[in-house]
Amino acid sequence: MKFHKYLLALSLAGATVGGSVGAMASDCDNGQDTPRWDLLGRAAQAGNCADSRLRDRQQNLRQDYDNKMNSLHDNTVGRWDNARDAEKQKLEDARSRVDDKIQNGRDRLDAIRNAPRNRLDSLRNAGSAERQRWDDLKSQTSSNVNNFLDGGNNQ
Repeated sequence: MKFHKYLLALSLAGATVGGSVGAMASDCDNGQDTPRWDLLGRAAQAGNCADSRLRDRQQNLRQDYDNKMNSLHDNTVGRWDNARDAEKQKLEDARSRVDDKIQNGRDRLDAIRNAPRNRLDSLRNAGSAERQRWDDLKSQTSSNVNNFLDGGNNQ
């Protein structure tokens, strides 16, 4: 008796599934023709179709979730991150400008500090050059006078 109840329940479930399987199979893949009598083939096809739909649905849900999370991030924390990055860039630019001004000031101070030394060095070098020129002229003149005097005695 229990077996007959079980078989009856199974046949009712199979009939219900068979009808819905046929409907899902036709929705999923119209290209495959499964005979009406092939209940297992239609069930397998419907299972594959349901798996495909489930995977597609899960992928769409995951994509929607990721899009919403990215949108929320961009609209909240992302804005703060972008603002922070922009502020950080402004600070770096300001620091760079200040560093450039400091370096320019140092260069000007070095030029002012070294100007007297450079002038003194140029004057010393000019004096040394002038002295060298005078020494060369003196030795040339002395040589000319000696040659003139010695040349006059030899003739």
